[in-house]
Amino acid sequence: MARLRARIERAAAQHRHTAALIAAAGPILEKYSPNAAPAEQYAEQHDLAASLRANAAMLAPGWLGAQLDAMAPATPLGGPLPPTFVRVGQAHPLDDARFPVIVPLLRAGHIAIDADARDPRVAGLLRSLVLRLLASSPPGSVRIRTVDAVVDGATFGWFTGIDSIMPPPATDIQTLRGVLDEGERWLAARSDGPTPSPTLLLVIASLPELTEGRDLARIAQLAHAGPAGRLHLIAAGWPPPPLTQETTQAPLPHATQIAIRNPHAWVGDPPGTTFSGTGTGPSRLNAPVYLDPDPPLELVRRVCAQLSGPWTAPPAPVGEASRTAWLEYVAAGQRLDAVRREVIAVVAEHKSALKAAQQDLVAIRAKLAHHEAYLTEVAGEAGGRPLELRPAWPEVQAAHAALTGAGQPVDPRRGAPMAPPPPPSAALMGGSGAWPQGQRILTTPVSAPPRPPMSVPPVSGVPTSAMPGTPAVAGAPRAPATGGYPLVAPRSAPPTQHTGSIPRVPISGVPVSGPGGIVGTGVVSPLGMPVPESIPGRVATALRMSAAGLKRSEAELAAPGRQAASNRRVWVNAGVYFAFALLAAIVQIPALLASERLTGAGLLALPCALVLPALSFGLGWLTIGAMTRKSTSRTPALGMVISLLALVPVLVFGGVILFL
Repeated sequence: MARLRARIERAAAQHRHTAALIAAAGPILEKYSPNAAPAEQYAEQHDLAASLRANAAMLAPGWLGAQLDAMAPATPLGGPLPPTFVRVGQAHPLDDARFPVIVPLLRAGHIAIDADARDPRVAGLLRSLVLRLLASSPPGSVRIRTVDAVVDGATFGWFTGIDSIMPPPATDIQTLRGVLDEGERWLAARSDGPTPSPTLLLVIASLPELTEGRDLARIAQLAHAGPAGRLHLIAAGWPPPPLTQETTQAPLPHATQIAIRNPHAWVGDPPGTTFSGTGTGPSRLNAPVYLDPDPPLELVRRVCAQLSGPWTAPPAPVGEASRTAWLEYVAAGQRLDAVRREVIAVVAEHKSALKAAQQDLVAIRAKLAHHEAYLTEVAGEAGGRPLELRPAWPEVQAAHAALTGAGQPVDPRRGAPMAPPPPPSAALMGGSGAWPQGQRILTTPVSAPPRPPMSVPPVSGVPTSAMPGTPAVAGAPRAPATGGYPLVAPRSAPPTQHTGSIPRVPISGVPVSGPGGIVGTGVVSPLGMPVPESIPGRVATALRMSAAGLKRSEAELAAPGRQAASNRRVWVNAGVYFAFALLAAIVQIPALLASERLTGAGLLALPCALVLPALSFGLGWLTIGAMTRKSTSRTPALGMVISLLALVPVLVFGGVILFL
């Protein structure tokens, strides 16, 4: 009996331990957000954004990359070099991480936008691009021709007084064809002499309604041959809607494609390279981009006024912007793509871990309810003092600290950290020491593999007139970082099913028949292995180990000690009921003998004989209850059968009278 009671006490401690984990795990899982899991990846995105800002300042200095609404009125026009790279907007990989989006244009390629100037965002971007190129180009180095069918060229109505550089826009099909004729003549007359020739920029804000398929084909041919002949396009509304097979056009060659979304945009691969983290395109910059808005009207008027009059600028040396900065910019964009893909993978893993932990929590709650009923039944059979199955506040707080990696709770009476509760499941989990018993906290962080430094391929042997080539990928995608969270592991591991290196602990939840005829709970296959370094992973691991502990405690309670206690209870009950039944039978004998003389006592013998079995059963019931103080210690069915023995004298007496 003492051994059984010890097993009951250990099972009760395991029950309180599991109940404390459940009480702590519920609020933890409710408040957990998988989107906050990839902390290291978020930190690296901030670092990459800083690197991209630094390279963007080198690639597009001054007018080419600054925010136009913050330009000082005294900012001089022109620059030391003909512009190559220009800003189109600002990327927001995170809410608090931003960087300018720089794309190659002059002497490199084109820009294509899939919506035309009827979209205010596109109109604002076109005006800001034109202003940047006009203000940053050396005198006479850039000529701009525009096509705008929106309300008679209203898109570029702010740019006045500079007809020698930027004539009024073409607004119908005839003037559009005139602009295309000028572009074809420009390519035919190009010269590759030592003196650099000017650059012709065609800006298409919107195409006229009567634009035919042959006109679209001429635009595509100009884009194909343009970079080699210092002719470049900014084409809004490209590719145009495929109304017929003749008007169906492919993406503009040698162009950075900008796709308009709401409220942001996506910037595609620049010509000659890719933003893909794998180094193979087509792809896009993996961050939403908010296009540059309209420049201030006063700023446009001031620049046009200076361009219409005489002004000087530093001489433009032959050459181009730093190729190293561009290669580093693209390499950082590639790494950003890889990191953001890691974020998606980590968030997906943590969402799966959260779902698995929530399912584990439901299963362990059902198992705990069954365990409580089973433990109460066994404890009632064994007798003794009542069991305490509800966890105390320190136990719940300690469980919360173990699951979240936080510190121990503070005792409000003493102002010091509370000592952990006594080991509740030392025998069950096979260990001893601080709570939670049977578990140890592994605080060794699992570090991610080191990231190789961002590399820049050599640029020797590349012609200066060509587009910068594709840089190598800066570092392969890394495994999600763990963040150094503690892992919960058993001292004495329960039977597990291994998948990789993380044990899969089955969870009890389905009633099945166990050894010795007991009804326990079987195995519920979990949704999947949680991410071990995540909070849901630690919760799921702790719950699964506790479920295994509950299952082992049920097996221990079903040991032979319980059967011996049950047999002892049966014999004690049988003795008590038999004693009262025998007493009732002895009491009937004088009354039955007196009934032969038909006295008053004899007449009462038969009714008393029928009442005495019930009386003996009641006395036995009360006696057993007073002895054990547990209702579950009684055996009413056995008592009723034994109490019927009180009828034996009546039956014998009746038989004698009947046959004599």
